[in-house]
Amino acid sequence: MLMPWHGFFSQLLLSDRVLIYDDVQLPRGGGAGRGFMTRVQIKTARGCEWLSIPVKRSGRGNQSICDALTADTDWRREHLARITLAYNKAQFYESIFEKVVVPIYENKSQYLADFLIFSIESIASVLGMQVPFERSSAGDWGSELSSTDRVIHICKRVGASDYLSGNGGMHYLEYEPFEANRIRVHYMEYDLKDYTQLHGDFTPFVSIIDLLFCVGIDNALSFLNSKPVYWRNWPNKIKGRPVFRFTAPE
Repeated sequence: MLMPWHGFFSQLLLSDRVLIYDDVQLPRGGGAGRGFMTRVQIKTARGCEWLSIPVKRSGRGNQSICDALTADTDWRREHLARITLAYNKAQFYESIFEKVVVPIYENKSQYLADFLIFSIESIASVLGMQVPFERSSAGDWGSELSSTDRVIHICKRVGASDYLSGNGGMHYLEYEPFEANRIRVHYMEYDLKDYTQLHGDFTPFVSIIDLLFCVGIDNALSFLNSKPVYWRNWPNKIKGRPVFRFTAPE
């Protein structure tokens, strides 16, 4: 993901090992189908807007994330200009822009995965996280397997007793195979406490650089207190399976 939201870094704080799935197919669709693999939201005076990395797709068919190349446009300079416009009045703008944001965009690799992973590693390092990052494209990580089977294969290979899944796993994970292999699946119960943001009503669902610009590096860790919940103890279930909690709009 591109400089993901702070909930992702709450997961990193709880993890002993992180394997980046970079040998899976890059989504081909536009809009919501793109997820957060090539884009992330920031808050601006016009509301939340996307920072998107253009990717070469013409003639490349179905391509793995690790093989995808960024387009030959000046998207780095555009991103930096938009970040500056959005956050130049934030309390910690100068230090975060120079210490965090600029070094990320100085990565000149043409490979999408290199830039995305570097953006995560850079922020994690600034926050003092020492968790090692590994890539599924660099080694035998069961690429012939799919979904649940592959995750179990990876967990067994590294001797993991617990798997901290993204909450999207509620849509597809099968829990019985994990239990049979003595692996406990957990999901994140996110603590989305407010902090003073720019540009209107609070939203946590933006890049972590928003948090860093607004509260600074030293205070950011106090907003990464989300906790893992064993799937059997997840508060909301349908037919025994964990499901997202929905809040009805006012």
